[in-house]
Amino acid sequence: MSIYITQLASIVLMTTTAFAQEAPAPFAEPSPAYLEQFRQPNAAQFVFERFDAKGELYERQIEPLTRPVKILSATKRQFNLHQIELRGLSSCPNDLVAYSGRQDWACNDAAADYMSAIYNERASVVLCKTLVLKPQEGVLEPASCFALVGDNASDPFAVVNDDDTMVFLGLADIRQGANGKPMRPDLLQAAALGKSMNADDQ
Repeated sequence: MSIYITQLASIVLMTTTAFAQEAPAPFAEPSPAYLEQFRQPNAAQFVFERFDAKGELYERQIEPLTRPVKILSATKRQFNLHQIELRGLSSCPNDLVAYSGRQDWACNDAAADYMSAIYNERASVVLCKTLVLKPQEGVLEPASCFALVGDNASDPFAVVNDDDTMVFLGLADIRQGANGKPMRPDLLQAAALGKSMNADDQ
């Protein structure tokens, strides 16, 4: 059986009409309100949205996160049995990075420390979005991922953009396409800001 299909009876496939808000465009950062509608009181929720070539929502899968999220590298994640790779990014332009007051953190260790705290300690909803309609067993799916943090009482809801965070922290690079252009132009500002802040700290 595909590693992308869990055997949990709690998995639910939802239609696009099941929720009050329509899905944002493929890969667009969702609002806190969009993610909030998937919250459940007893378990963090994982939402996987698949979009077709026209940018329309093809399928939405929702399941509770029944095991800790694994940060396999700066760009690879495992949510339950779903294995994804942050789209258009490559891990660790430098083996050692400045992180948490030190200059010698291993890049993948820094990514695991930062994102594990987000996904496993703070997130109530995790959303990943992909253009892959039919996953292949053993092949990581390219996706963009987001986490809803906060409780909207003492800590207002906010969205953590995994792709943006990895680039900003210098833990991932934007890949170049066959045409020589960056595959993630939406993250160029995050890359520039991150480099500027790192330069100021040195």
